[in-house]
Amino acid sequence: MSTYILTWNADNWNWVDRDSVMTRVRAGESVEQRWSSGNTKNIPVGSRVFLLKQGNEPRGLMLSGWTVRPVQELPHWDDARAQSGDLTNYVWFAIDTFLDPDSDELLDPRDFPSGPAADSYWSPPASGTSISQAAGQELEQLWSEHTSGSVTIQMADPELRALEGVVQYRIVRHRSRERTLRDAKLGFAIERGPLRCEVPGCGFDFAAKYGPLGEGYAQVHHRTPLSSSDTVVETTLSDLAIVCANCHAMIHLGGESRALDSLIQRAAAGEV
Repeated sequence: MSTYILTWNADNWNWVDRDSVMTRVRAGESVEQRWSSGNTKNIPVGSRVFLLKQGNEPRGLMLSGWTVRPVQELPHWDDARAQSGDLTNYVWFAIDTFLDPDSDELLDPRDFPSGPAADSYWSPPASGTSISQAAGQELEQLWSEHTSGSVTIQMADPELRALEGVVQYRIVRHRSRERTLRDAKLGFAIERGPLRCEVPGCGFDFAAKYGPLGEGYAQVHHRTPLSSSDTVVETTLSDLAIVCANCHAMIHLGGESRALDSLIQRAAAGEV
């Protein structure tokens, strides 16, 4: 998995809807954000991104997410440069964790213990710099430890209201990330072609059947059920599959989670 560092300096750009975006993320909503990626023109869909607050204190990492669309060149974020015709690269990502720089403690790279993450360059001149795989893995661990008790979450799911503390936060963040990965999985599949069911022998395409109404629609299936683990599960795009509604129903009929590669044959044999 690739990890990229995006940057924000409040002295250079006023993020006017920051508070509303943060509120939506903390309520458990999957929120997409567009951000400059500097000179970086290629950030794969499904990459990990962190936003580094620069400039005035406090400085440090304040949010994380997963890219859901390819980089695109659009008018520059600086109004004066945009009026002059300048362009810049943008990446879209869905936010899964958001620290408030006005009240939360940011994850400051200056405090990192010795290791790959600390050895990375944390004064990038622009957004879109990548860090090594080892640094990304270590950063993920440091971020998880830092955010597990530092953010107040507004609960959105009634069934979770009885849960409290770190466990409550991790479940909300996990569910938010699952929505994020679902969006990334669909976006990645759309870039490669039509959204067809990945069950061998099916290949149903909602857009081909229903026209514009079905454009961009499909269901996303966890190849390994989340219920198979009693802990927070790390899910990647390869753990997800594009499926149609019929196959998804048959996969889980009777409370099962059937393998995709044998689903059609089982149905033909009358098995459930």
